[in-house]
Amino acid sequence: MTTMPEPFQPRDPGRFAAALRRFDQENSRDPNRETVDGAEHPRELIYAQWLTDWMLKLCPQASEELRLAARCQHLCRWQVPRDSYPMTRAGYLQWREGLKKFHAEK
Repeated sequence: MTTMPEPFQPRDPGRFAAALRRFDQENSRDPNRETVDGAEHPRELIYAQWLTDWMLKLCPQASEELRLAARCQHLCRWQVPRDSYPMTRAGYLQWREGLKKFHAEK
């Protein structure tokens, strides 16, 4: 007999929901747009929602930390464009280091 897994319950539901809202608010400011189902949406908001959905398909019982990490992986990434660094492997690695610092300060 298999048992059904417990439904996800964050430690502090209000705080968890507020974090997701804040991530989505920030990513809603992305000036880059993608068309989904005939409507334009901020690119990073779409990506964050897609990644969250994909992560939950792969790991329905994902931890609170993993759910938050998936939702904010590209937080405000448009503010640090890839083309602001040399288009080389070294430039890519510098860009990634810059993103780490940017996200740590965010």
